[in-house]
Amino acid sequence: MPIHVNSVNVVIELSKQLLTFILYFVGLYCSSLISNYLETVAQSSAIYLPAGVKLAFFVIFPLRFWPILWFTSRLYAAYLGVYYNNEWDFDLFHGFLQELTYMAIVYGFKENRWPPKIDSNSGVLSLILLAVFTAAFKWFLFSSAFEFTTWLKDSQLLQYKLNMTLGDLTGALLIAPALLLLSSNYKRILSYYNSLILISLLTLTLIYLLIYVNHADLYSLLRLCSLLPIIWFSYKFGITGAISSAFVSNCLIVAEAAIVQDTTNTYISQLFIIVNSVTGLLIGTATSELKLKNNQLQDSNEKLTALLEKNRQLAKRMVTVQENERKYLSQELHDELGQSLTALKTDLTILSIEQQNDTSPLVAGLKENAKAMYDSVYQIMHHLRPRELDELGLEQALKNGRFKSLLNKSSINYKVELNLKTTLSDEHQTAIYRICQEAITNCIKHSTATELRLNLTANDAHIQLQLKDNGTANGISCDSGGYGLSFIEERAIALGGKYTIDESDGYKIEVTFDL
Repeated sequence: MPIHVNSVNVVIELSKQLLTFILYFVGLYCSSLISNYLETVAQSSAIYLPAGVKLAFFVIFPLRFWPILWFTSRLYAAYLGVYYNNEWDFDLFHGFLQELTYMAIVYGFKENRWPPKIDSNSGVLSLILLAVFTAAFKWFLFSSAFEFTTWLKDSQLLQYKLNMTLGDLTGALLIAPALLLLSSNYKRILSYYNSLILISLLTLTLIYLLIYVNHADLYSLLRLCSLLPIIWFSYKFGITGAISSAFVSNCLIVAEAAIVQDTTNTYISQLFIIVNSVTGLLIGTATSELKLKNNQLQDSNEKLTALLEKNRQLAKRMVTVQENERKYLSQELHDELGQSLTALKTDLTILSIEQQNDTSPLVAGLKENAKAMYDSVYQIMHHLRPRELDELGLEQALKNGRFKSLLNKSSINYKVELNLKTTLSDEHQTAIYRICQEAITNCIKHSTATELRLNLTANDAHIQLQLKDNGTANGISCDSGGYGLSFIEERAIALGGKYTIDESDGYKIEVTFDL
């Protein structure tokens, strides 16, 4: 079984190597065929498209495919010898040091922190630098290996090197990004997204060709405007649109250069091809990264919003459970302990009557203790669950309930203004009462106020509660640890409300609930 598996793996790998050989050979053949019509100077410089094919294949394919790429390039060189000179000369190690240096440069770029690729700004900059390095090294480091050094001297030789470097760089920036895009998106090349780009680009090409056929003198203007569709496609479709539109625009420039066959015109074409390619790569990757970051930010916001809503529902549930538990405990205290204390007070009264000694210190003390216990239990019952809220309703509880008597005992004038145009839910009524309870307790214990105003407004859109006194809040954080204010904030958040404090003129607490 392992032998069979290994055999299958070997066959698969050989098939991949053979397919790579065919693709690379066809790419070199087609690009060379086109480049033959793009010489700027006879036998000197061209928009050398095979440089882009070579760069793209070495960047796309891993290291194990490089020997077959090397073999293919030498085989294609032998084919060119037959085509041009009718001589077959296959030398696998011809230009060995040059090819080895080329592969070392590509390998160094691929293995560093910013490998050449088209999905990031750093990767695009790396790709552009790699194109420049490979072209420059080829024509400057190994210039002595070429026959032209025997018949070109000094400035002519330098001009020749610059021309050939520019030709390689132009071909690399025209072809390599397109092949990298094709290799990364080949699985969805027929998707709606890419089909939309393709249709738009074909329309753009048709417009260019129609204008050129009818007004050839306007082609220089069209070449100047070639950046406009690149910018638009980059903004609309990111790096995919940028590379696709740049490739189409550059192909039109190449076609025009091949037709015109003018040296000066082809130099200008090289410049526009480089500018279009670099601009498209930089704008496209910047737009793609921006869209990616925006999508990530939107996803994070949606997750945070969902988490916030979940926490709010949990807080609301906790408050509801807490109120139900308090209501249960209050009822139990009222039914059990409250009735027992009432019975105790009654028994003490009867005892004093039977002993005909109503002024007995022992009985009087017991009666006083029973009364204090009853008042204490009543206070606890009210704190756990204000019965007046259930018995009187929120409006009467705020106007004439316990708050008014507590503030009057503390010599604080209490003014209430209610404007309720909608029915409040039980959760909101309980929250409003509890918030008022904490705020008024803080005012009595920690403030120097002589007046407190309560304003409650409610309609179908929102509920607004405002409690304002004319004093200063002294010692809240020191004496109470701010637990009352934290309690108010928790109550507001639990129902999706907003909570603010203003100490500029007195002490004001404002809570708003959006319905």
